[in-house]
Amino acid sequence: MIRKVGVIGAGTMGFGIAFQFAINGVETKLVDISEQMLEVAKGKFNTYLNLFRAEGYDIRFTDEEVMSHITFTTDFRDLANADLVIESVTENLTLKQNIFKELDEICEAKTILASNTSSLKYSDITRHVTKHKDRTLLTHFFNPAHIVPLVELLRSSDTSDEVFNEVKTFLEKKNKVTIEVKKEVAGLVANRIQAAMVREALSLIEDGVVSEKDLDTAIFEGPGFRFSTSGLLKIMDFGGLDVWKAVMDGLQPEIESGVRSFKKIEQKVEEGTIGVKSGKGFYDYPGKSFDGFVIDRDAELVRHLLTTHSNLKVKEGITT
Repeated sequence: MIRKVGVIGAGTMGFGIAFQFAINGVETKLVDISEQMLEVAKGKFNTYLNLFRAEGYDIRFTDEEVMSHITFTTDFRDLANADLVIESVTENLTLKQNIFKELDEICEAKTILASNTSSLKYSDITRHVTKHKDRTLLTHFFNPAHIVPLVELLRSSDTSDEVFNEVKTFLEKKNKVTIEVKKEVAGLVANRIQAAMVREALSLIEDGVVSEKDLDTAIFEGPGFRFSTSGLLKIMDFGGLDVWKAVMDGLQPEIESGVRSFKKIEQKVEEGTIGVKSGKGFYDYPGKSFDGFVIDRDAELVRHLLTTHSNLKVKEGITT
């Protein structure tokens, strides 16, 4: 049974994963080589506890109790007796391989070792693991990890069914939604679908079909509106598979399917107008810090989470 969890990397994803576990009563250790990153993460705990409570999320512990569930440390050896360790450091293969090799040496035989990567091959990351070979898997959270429900799970041929099912059950009990990725492919599942949408969206903009603002409106008020209540295949079922066959037969030869560079995004990168963190991307972001805009976005996401997962709401008339 998973009772003690370690998270390596106190950046955006590592913080979110640790926060998710701590508010659900899991004894969690957040590890980073940088004391400064750990201090930032501590501050974010207070920020998001306030945000979640303000939006009506049912955190069934006091702030003091939540903070008692989390330990901040720079020492990997503090993870030796963890039941599950999730690596969430920068996407550097050598770094991840070294971390897994070290974990393989210092962790007890019971420990399950997982990576949060989606851009690097899980089989490459775990190449030097020997002691825990049947106790490794990939657990890919989505940003922000403490709000977006999905976690993609990928096992290797060595991963035992017991380990896979134990992690799956644990995550679902801590209010995540899991899917199994049955083959190791670049980008896994959701990111591949998202990347295909981005490719088509950029081609429509660059080919002069639609303005940037209207493209976002089309997605938000069209497919995105439907996606908020239904998966893609169910949408196809309601439309009729005969209709969708005709649509795909007609559209596939026309839509963007090759590999090309998009001048619009390349130009913005060259200019340094790379999005919210620079104050300008496709849109302007004046008057607030990056963190300020992130908090606003996350408040909206929490509201959406509580709409789609009403079990996470504070029940009317009940206080915690």
